[in-house]
Amino acid sequence: MVFGILGGDLRYKFLYEMLKKENYNVFSYRNKHIDKDVSFENLDDFLNKIDVLITPIPFTKDNKTVFNIDIETIEIDTLINKIIDFKINSFFGGLLPKELIEKLEENNIKTLDFLNDNSIAILNAIPTAEGAIQTAMEQSFKTIFNSNCLVLGYGRCGKILANMLKGIGANVDVSYRKDEDCSYIKAYGLNPINLYKVKNSIEKYDFIFNTIPFEILNKDLLENVNKDVIIIDLASAPGGVDYNYAREININAIYCPSLPGRVAPYSASQILKDKILQIIN
Repeated sequence: MVFGILGGDLRYKFLYEMLKKENYNVFSYRNKHIDKDVSFENLDDFLNKIDVLITPIPFTKDNKTVFNIDIETIEIDTLINKIIDFKINSFFGGLLPKELIEKLEENNIKTLDFLNDNSIAILNAIPTAEGAIQTAMEQSFKTIFNSNCLVLGYGRCGKILANMLKGIGANVDVSYRKDEDCSYIKAYGLNPINLYKVKNSIEKYDFIFNTIPFEILNKDLLENVNKDVIIIDLASAPGGVDYNYAREININAIYCPSLPGRVAPYSASQILKDKILQIIN
């Protein structure tokens, strides 16, 4: 298999180097972080050389063009048609549109959305949690130790984040909706709080970490938070905070998308590399 990396961030520089180190043939196109070992005249030359295509995370932000491509605009429809024409074997990316996956699979092209794969998501929750805590510490004059923290959501990221916060001495409340989650939160020595009763105690928190992918921190809740609170929003776009109102009342709410690629690109690329090779092999 010959791998091709199209665009992408710093993660893909490390991914490129890791695949090379394992003696795979790897080429890149329009990634500003990778020193080019082969100069391609155009996208066709690049696609003609490869069997496996690795595209950015996220794949697109406007549903028209491929995101994070250096000095070139590549239309999604154009790329997909070329992938089919050049008989690419496998296709990887993040937040892939459903219709794109369907079209590729109809043409017998193996496809994986990195962000829909549970094994990747669980491992990515580790650098996400570390990055969230790092960001909170940089934004505050307080220590995490002995602070009052609220983690909204007890999914993959919420679980790991809550345990990390507890490990450095924070007082950690975790929201829940299901009784099963409430029991797990108690079993791990954390403090469960019903999601629908968060408003009753929200003023006590020094740090609020949101992982719920809808606007949970709305005007009603923001009106009641501690004015010195640091809000770290880890939810997928467009986030879980009413940012317009937060700015209006001077609440420090920080949206933190794609933390693994920003705070731990090497570790994040290792996770991707292992999954890609597992699928290919």
